[in-house]
Amino acid sequence: MKVLAFDTSTPRGSIALLDGREVCAEFHLHSLETHSARLLTSTEFLLKMSGWSLSDLGLIVAGIGPGSFTGIRIGISTALGLAQTCALPFAGISGLDALAQKLTGAEGRIGAVMDAQRGQVYFAEYAGRHGKIVRAGKPELLRPEQLAARLAGKRIVLAGDGALRYREEIAGGREWPRLMDVDLFLAGAMGRLALARKRCWRSGGYLTSEPLYIRPPDAFGGKARSR
Repeated sequence: MKVLAFDTSTPRGSIALLDGREVCAEFHLHSLETHSARLLTSTEFLLKMSGWSLSDLGLIVAGIGPGSFTGIRIGISTALGLAQTCALPFAGISGLDALAQKLTGAEGRIGAVMDAQRGQVYFAEYAGRHGKIVRAGKPELLRPEQLAARLAGKRIVLAGDGALRYREEIAGGREWPRLMDVDLFLAGAMGRLALARKRCWRSGGYLTSEPLYIRPPDAFGGKARSR
């Protein structure tokens, strides 16, 4: 199955074309500006350079967050529009889940830590078992010192830009937690994860998807909080 996957929830925007689990082409864009102006044109370019068309696709995948409120909405609405127009199934994938999948093969505790800005991080814990990554708790919004306290004494491997940015606050030179540097562009990982989660596919009329915001959007008057 040919898959189009993209993620616009963070400044590291990415688009990937997959043939099964193999990433055939990928486009990365690291920008603090909104990805809305580039998403469709970049997708068209990637399809053209790969010799593919929308009619070749069997699945559309988009990142549902956490991350930028505007970025998440752009990605989901574009993916739903393409899926609806082309009569294709849609799958929404968490960026934290995709980040954790970068550590497939690791055994034991794994943590995905994304920079949430404003001195906070998005965090979710996972368990690596027999080559599979399984989430072990709900995603949270935490300050680095809160995460450090949460992980004290745990033998856990962390990945993500939040772990790198707050390395000293979270790890502080201790043996654990250990930080692993991984590719932070997630579209390819989202595509692979969606193929493994066929039960999360949505198709038919009036497609919808539930964004994973974690932090209440400012537009709704919500203030950043931990939970």
